[in-house]
Amino acid sequence: MRFQRFAVAAATASFLLVGLGVASPAQSAGPQVVPGESGIVAIKVPANQKGAYPLYGLKSAALVYVEPVERGFTRHIAMYGTDKVPAKVGPIRSLRETDFYLLDQFGKVRVYASGHTLSRKVMLDLLADTDHVLRIADDGAQEIYNGTKCVSPFCHFLNGNSVPGRGTGLSESNLNIIKAAGLLVGDLPAAVKSKGKPVRSVTVNFKKIPYSEYIPRQIIWEPSKKLWLYEASGRADTKDLVNGKWVTSKTRSATAIIQFTTAKNAGNSYVCRSFPLGGPVSVPYANTVGAGKGLLLRDGKVFDITWSRSDRSKTTSYKLSNGSKVRVSGQPWIFVVPTNITSTSITYASGNRQILKPQTSSPKWTFSTTVLKERKACEAPVKIEVVKSGSKATIRVKTNFDTLGFVSLKGAKVSVKIWGKGTVAKSTSTKTGDLVITGDPSKITSVTFEGQVVSKQTYAPAAWRK
Repeated sequence: MRFQRFAVAAATASFLLVGLGVASPAQSAGPQVVPGESGIVAIKVPANQKGAYPLYGLKSAALVYVEPVERGFTRHIAMYGTDKVPAKVGPIRSLRETDFYLLDQFGKVRVYASGHTLSRKVMLDLLADTDHVLRIADDGAQEIYNGTKCVSPFCHFLNGNSVPGRGTGLSESNLNIIKAAGLLVGDLPAAVKSKGKPVRSVTVNFKKIPYSEYIPRQIIWEPSKKLWLYEASGRADTKDLVNGKWVTSKTRSATAIIQFTTAKNAGNSYVCRSFPLGGPVSVPYANTVGAGKGLLLRDGKVFDITWSRSDRSKTTSYKLSNGSKVRVSGQPWIFVVPTNITSTSITYASGNRQILKPQTSSPKWTFSTTVLKERKACEAPVKIEVVKSGSKATIRVKTNFDTLGFVSLKGAKVSVKIWGKGTVAKSTSTKTGDLVITGDPSKITSVTFEGQVVSKQTYAPAAWRK
């Protein structure tokens, strides 16, 4: 395989396009091949939202990743050999922190995306530490065009015929792309086949952070087609070029892998500042370096597997119950599923339903170092919650700084004003984060958190008033 790695530094998005050897519109009539490219093209494609469908060109991909983004949605990363990118792929959407480490195992990948995520310093820092050739619609990538009869922001599409390197021998094969993902193609060992359980469907619900609502993805076995149908919020419409004609179909695959991991808060846009335009407060970063458990779905059955990856530049190792490598058929779809923001259930062929509570994976959070470095320079957000019940009140100082949801800050120092007793200094429990005040809870008139450094991070002042 042609995978190579060398250091790239970048300071701005426009520099990235020119500095990495990709010609800008002012320099050339078209984009150029960059030395060291692996012959693999990765394209970000949305899911869930009605305006994004139908999705174009997914069936030509060697494999497809499904990863979480904000608001409980997911997005796809479709992986192609350079010569296999169809005439129309998309709509194209923006990158997230999860993408960089996920793609690093494929060498120097040509990545197509849209949006303004590179306005964030944290994203630029991460990109500067990677090898990939990034082509962004908003920065003038000529291969990306505006579609017609589309719903904004789902109007950017890739013209696959314009991807540089086509017909030059650069293109990587589907088989090698699948191998680079850590998978083999072929039948399962007989000893493993017997352990599979027939399945009707698997449902993965992603939490709509910071709300309690969950947004469903369903993976449904279709016996007549011997394929898994993938629905995001009930949507699955696709259009693909088959023998020169555009064919309407659904998102289906012969193999699906669920890779259980965990996610951290990669920052609301922008870390400690408010997310613009009323957007979400948390963007999940799902780690793909470390180790954990998972599921293999193929041939109408489910099999337990494990995954491990020691370093961002290393290939993921997916293993079956007998210790051998996971084997797939057709186009595999790999679902990156953080257990701390999802719930997963299986409905077996018998009709029995099982709620899965897999053990937390042990990811290596080296990737978050850059994120945390920027965070250290600002105050983490805090809110105070007072729950009154009977003859006591429970006080919690809560933050969503690093947890994708509000959790109690342990060891937080507060001032509690109690009518008839004045103001008393207290601290929340270092074990639970709760501070319990006994007596008449109605006499608590205010709680103040003056701001404090906890585990080397500064948390912002906050107050609660009756």
